[in-house]
Amino acid sequence: MTASPFSGIDHVGIVVRDVDASLPYYLDTLGMTFIGEGRNVTANVRLIYLDAGNMTVQLVCPYGPGPAATFLEEHGEGLNHVCFRVESIPETLALLAPGQDAPISVGGFDKRTCFLPNRPNGLIMELVEMSEAEAARD
Repeated sequence: MTASPFSGIDHVGIVVRDVDASLPYYLDTLGMTFIGEGRNVTANVRLIYLDAGNMTVQLVCPYGPGPAATFLEEHGEGLNHVCFRVESIPETLALLAPGQDAPISVGGFDKRTCFLPNRPNGLIMELVEMSEAEAARD
């Protein structure tokens, strides 16, 4: 059996129509704490990061055309993707998607990230590289 290339789950992404209307549920009802926010201008999304204990919840709110807007239109609000921590995106892609096109970009918190082109069991999977300092803390 091959060792897993994942060092853990970094976050789960939840697509929402209105992040400002959704946020009180996660903060007040579920007791999560706000970590930060950002925008991915390439994907036309606003991102809110929440501490859920042993991982992060990422609220993804589209503000223009892009993959999240398409997902929202087709499936409605809800779980969009699971993001796994890896040491090296290129090495992980060589294992999980050899020869397939999977563009690597800079995502939230300026980390290198990519989405796997294949969707096993319909799951959208994202990879994020851990910085050396983060990997040392784990």
